[in-house]
Amino acid sequence: MKILIVDDDDFALELLGSALSGAGYTDVTAASSGEEALGAVAHTDTPFDIFLLDIQMPGMDGIELCARLRKMAQYASTPIIMITAMQERRFIDQAFAAGAMDYVNKPFDPIELGVRISLAARLSNQAKKVDAYATEAASLKARTGMGAAFGVDEPIALRDVPRVISMTAMENYLLRLTYWMAIKSQSVVFSIPGFREIHARIDPSDAYDILSDTAAAITVGFKHTDHLVTYVGNGQFVVVVSGKNTVIGPETLWSIEANLEQDPPLLSSGEECPIRLVMGEVFSPGIWSAPNRLNLLLRPLDADLSPAGSGAEERARIW
Repeated sequence: MKILIVDDDDFALELLGSALSGAGYTDVTAASSGEEALGAVAHTDTPFDIFLLDIQMPGMDGIELCARLRKMAQYASTPIIMITAMQERRFIDQAFAAGAMDYVNKPFDPIELGVRISLAARLSNQAKKVDAYATEAASLKARTGMGAAFGVDEPIALRDVPRVISMTAMENYLLRLTYWMAIKSQSVVFSIPGFREIHARIDPSDAYDILSDTAAAITVGFKHTDHLVTYVGNGQFVVVVSGKNTVIGPETLWSIEANLEQDPPLLSSGEECPIRLVMGEVFSPGIWSAPNRLNLLLRPLDADLSPAGSGAEERARIW
């Protein structure tokens, strides 16, 4: 694994290098600023497999650097881990929204860091396979007009949609929250009714575009909030919102539907594909459920999202 670590603190770089070496990772490049890191990326002969970025640096901070790396096609899915002493929620939210896969607090435990790097290494290998598959799929699409298939239940990553993160990143994000951060959060699921049938009928690239456009509409519907969105498969999206004061109700759904109605997904045939949505009940952790941070992801999925489900007619306008 080729790793790039970025921190303006020389002592922190030394500690990170020692921890990585102790975990068996010796192909490590160090940079003391975002600008130096971009220079290392530009001049490397072989791409980096993992990035470890400090958030608070003079000039270009780690969040901006993370966002810039994500805009590079070569690093669109490369694992990025943020390492920082800053524990305020806004920094955690910004880091994951910029594309971070994980977040480790300083002072870090070398053993924990080694475990997280090991996980990132596995994800890096998976990402390489996915990218190779995507290249093959693009070639197939160009030759035959048909994209490569993905399973209807597969929680695929939707790239290039602001504040939409992979399911793995969402799990890591929730596990980084403190008890009080979790108890001040709320979450809700949005579902495309009949997506299984839609997925079976159309080209996979069209199915991906439908999901991507729907995710984009959801983020616009929550644009005045601190939120993150993840796709969990089978046409379902979970939104996690920071703050109990944000009202999530029928107006939220209507706003999202209005965005989709104004700019509906287009199939490769040029035909518009109107999308309808069902919204589940809002989940707000209590004192007993907040300790399990993943409840913010899992509990909304327990809702009955069928149009005939309890309260569904009141929560959703199906068109």
